[in-house]
Amino acid sequence: MIRLDTPLGTTQMVVGVGVVRDVVPRARELGPRARRVGYVVDEHVDALWPAPTWPEDLEPVVVKLPAGEAAKQRDVLATVQDALLELRRDEPVIVRGGGAALDVGGFAAATVRRGLAWIAVPTTVVAMADAALGGKTAVNHPRGKNLLGVFHPPAHVIADVDHLSTLPEREVHAGLAEVYKCARLGAPGLHRLLAAGVPRDAQAWVAVLEASARLKAEVVAQDERDFGVRRRLNYGHTVGHALERVLGPEVVRHGEAVALGMVVAAALAVRRGLIPAADATHQRDDLVRLGLPVRLPATVPAAEILAALGEDKKRTDDQRHTFVLPIAADDVRIVDDVTNDEITKALAAISP
Repeated sequence: MIRLDTPLGTTQMVVGVGVVRDVVPRARELGPRARRVGYVVDEHVDALWPAPTWPEDLEPVVVKLPAGEAAKQRDVLATVQDALLELRRDEPVIVRGGGAALDVGGFAAATVRRGLAWIAVPTTVVAMADAALGGKTAVNHPRGKNLLGVFHPPAHVIADVDHLSTLPEREVHAGLAEVYKCARLGAPGLHRLLAAGVPRDAQAWVAVLEASARLKAEVVAQDERDFGVRRRLNYGHTVGHALERVLGPEVVRHGEAVALGMVVAAALAVRRGLIPAADATHQRDDLVRLGLPVRLPATVPAAEILAALGEDKKRTDDQRHTFVLPIAADDVRIVDDVTNDEITKALAAISP
């Protein structure tokens, strides 16, 4: 078990095979007198996997979410909030799905009756490795990703790798970008675990996802609010979020965009003399081995990417950009002075 203690609360995370069976007992612990429980679930997950077996004295309040990023809209959030108002303050919420489902379901739980306890049941690689742990919840805004949100950590994260058996291959590869990011941040043994490429069995998945989650828990425990060391977890995300906004989720998945963002970050690091060119090449080879893109599928004008970067919530200055740049195979540095000219030149690294 992985335990994360922060001022906002404690999260206990388990990664394993068949562990989703524990979700109702955990909900009972959170609401021993509960008569209802919220069950917010991605519609695709709901079609593929049976709902928990509810005891006769526990009525589920079920909300089905649109699949993927379509869930992270304010009107969807309002629908979830309306449904969860059926719960008392001592009745918990279970949210099951990928990162987008956890974002909107956790946000709704945070805002209904000033905060309902909730359980995250991630069903994708990216959600198990990253989104479920750390307390960030959000929806998107026309001006950018995740601009509306709160910190509201789940009491439990139940990551059952059985869910990955129904995940499309593209989503598996995309999720590995977040796992690889943790290797670049120094997760012990993770480079070795990923050396053979995509994990091939359940126990291999448990090993890589636990290593990723432990690294994230250690970072978040030091900086829950994302003003200091937690910003290291944004490696690849500055350009990645901009690409998502410009291209849309059908063209580039979140993990694919993060992989491309890591390529750009490495190119910036080479230009600044932080790493040799050979290190950037090695990272590119690692990403290819994991089935991730290292070039854009089509030409995107640099001006469009720069415009999207202008709405990056991580910016601290109107003229310069914050980036996380690699300085070794397992370490990064946060810099707050990257210029548009530097970014434009570095974007050549992902040109088709």
